[in-house]
Amino acid sequence: MKDNQIIIGIPGKWKDRTELIQTVASQSEGYLLAGNVFHNKDKNITFQAEIHDYEPTLKDSFSYASKDAFSESALEEINHHTFTVYIIADVSDTGTVIDLIDAGAAILRAGGMAVKIETAGIAHSKEDWQHLHHSPDILSVYAHFVTIIGEEDYYCSFGMKAFGLPDAVTLNTMSPKEAAALLNTFNYYHLGERPLFKDGETFSIQQDAPDFILTGLQDFRYEEDLPFYNPFGLWNLGTSK
Repeated sequence: MKDNQIIIGIPGKWKDRTELIQTVASQSEGYLLAGNVFHNKDKNITFQAEIHDYEPTLKDSFSYASKDAFSESALEEINHHTFTVYIIADVSDTGTVIDLIDAGAAILRAGGMAVKIETAGIAHSKEDWQHLHHSPDILSVYAHFVTIIGEEDYYCSFGMKAFGLPDAVTLNTMSPKEAAALLNTFNYYHLGERPLFKDGETFSIQQDAPDFILTGLQDFRYEEDLPFYNPFGLWNLGTSK
């Protein structure tokens, strides 16, 4: 894959590919799935698409990506999927993400069961994605596309490349709750205000909170050809001396 792409996967239970394509045409409100293209002429939205056959590990991957938020019945439904539609978007700006949310909702209307953001490792129920589609404010979009992960030596975010921005990372010197508050506040400020950060600048989540020194890094977490890799890099939030 290109390292600046966002991919969402939507499983469903369609009899065959013909039924999938026909159902999309009749129920997705203007979208057509033709070959490797998913297109809505009226909305001027076009994405690359791929249809994959049954995947035996999909139930487990949705369970993990949802952080065990899916019910067993929802996971069993996913386990009985026949195909998964993958929609692939080239990252440009937040508008691309809004269009991708719309495209995902279209597949859900045509029989999709749930949505997994393959490039961030986050899964959402059908109802959750539909709610996001109806109310795509910037905070909700951020919360659906970005997650915070704790590794052995550091905490970091995944998913900011959906907005054409670096992810954030900080050393494991605080509690998970404190790290999540720091990284989410930094990312949301970065997304909302789009400041031009420079190495050596400081960031604080509030006036009386500690300062963190910013250092730009390449994404060291994954190889460039893997979905989680962020080509826009990372901002490291280091403790001030």
